[in-house]
Amino acid sequence: MQNEKQIKEILEQKDKRIYELEKIVDSLSNDLADQFFQSVELLSSVISFTERNYEGNHSRFVSERSEALAKLLGINNPLRYQIKVAGLLHGLGKVSFKDSNLHKFPHEMTKAEYQQYTLYPVIGVEILKNHRSFQIISDIVLQHQERLDGSGFPKGMKGDDIHPGARIIAVVDTYHNLVYKKARESSKDKSTTYTNTQSLLNASKDRHSSALKYLEQKRGSLFDPRVVDAFIVMIDHERSDLSDKQILRVPVNKVLPGMIFAQDFHTSYGLLIASRGERVTEDMLKPLIRFAENEEIPHKLLMLA
Repeated sequence: MQNEKQIKEILEQKDKRIYELEKIVDSLSNDLADQFFQSVELLSSVISFTERNYEGNHSRFVSERSEALAKLLGINNPLRYQIKVAGLLHGLGKVSFKDSNLHKFPHEMTKAEYQQYTLYPVIGVEILKNHRSFQIISDIVLQHQERLDGSGFPKGMKGDDIHPGARIIAVVDTYHNLVYKKARESSKDKSTTYTNTQSLLNASKDRHSSALKYLEQKRGSLFDPRVVDAFIVMIDHERSDLSDKQILRVPVNKVLPGMIFAQDFHTSYGLLIASRGERVTEDMLKPLIRFAENEEIPHKLLMLA
């Protein structure tokens, strides 16, 4: 009996130590996750200042649609998250660009400008390389301008040698560039506030059609056919879903995930907080309330709901 009692006490103490160790590991994991998320947020804020040449937030669009596309393609959750972060940071290397070059499409660049442009994935990875948590993300960032036929950059990789996440971002990035990148002369145009969903859709209708036509033409040569097919289904469904929504003025604390901004919102120092046509995510809710409390945005927002 005495031996059984001692064994029971030893096991209880062991269980207690294991529980305490698990709590410590969980705490460390949460701290590391918080540090990683804070690093991503900081880098994302830096990138946003290079995206004034877009209608809306380019990196957030690429990030969210790439994650959704990865899910549609059956990619597992840990890799989906890395694709999401890589989409958010894929343009990090453009912080080295002159403002005048940010507005140019590749075919408008001089030879020297294009050579610099082809290095931006490498520059992005140089910024990320000192953080171990960014290893797979860095691979995706480095490869997102590679193309199936080897005509991409910076390494001229081909086919299945290109990371699946990079192949996804390549399609989403190309689409958003074709539809929402602004010419230099229109970069200072005032933001449009849409009064109905049809006007929102009509504003990009022609460019949307042209972008999908280009992706279909380059399907199999530049872009992964499965990715292109899935993206076209996803983006057409998204635009169809928009047509069923109404524009409402919603108190910021009543804004819900899935609602869509009907106008742009900037801070007093020019940082784009949210852009018209962008879908609200869970992560946006608390920052929106905080910006409203600080009088950076209205307390009621025009939303598609």
